[in-house]
Amino acid sequence: MGRAITIVVGGAAESLEARPYSLRLVLAKRKGFVKIAIRTGADLVPVLAFGENDIYDQFAVDTHPTIHRFQLLVKKIMGFTIPLFHARGVFNYDVGLLPYRRPMNIVVGPAVRVVQEQEPGQEVIDRVHGEYVRELERLWDLWKDDFAPHRKEELCIFE
Repeated sequence: MGRAITIVVGGAAESLEARPYSLRLVLAKRKGFVKIAIRTGADLVPVLAFGENDIYDQFAVDTHPTIHRFQLLVKKIMGFTIPLFHARGVFNYDVGLLPYRRPMNIVVGPAVRVVQEQEPGQEVIDRVHGEYVRELERLWDLWKDDFAPHRKEELCIFE
């Protein structure tokens, strides 16, 4: 009671998908966090960060396929990878490692209530995961016009 943890579900795979003016979440097959929540009876609180991907530019897969293949190889071998990014400098706005000055807005939805079970079945895990994903999509639809007016694509939940 009264304690909270944060889990970044998408991890390294999601970091390689970060592009300005888009929100691509690696979440469709990631259900381990839901299983842990059910085992512990912890509610899941959906949170979306609008503008998080806008503060840096990454090397694009289509223009730098060799770099992307190398990143995937590092991810496969080591379990993590480091995105190659750039933004602005101290005295210029074109090249550097400082983030661009762009707004970031965090929205928090209502908790997805979880009933504690020691050994939850797959159908329970799928149901709670579905509720969590639907709540993220609802938050996106509710706030996208306010906080992502220049988006290049709609919310994408994959893998």
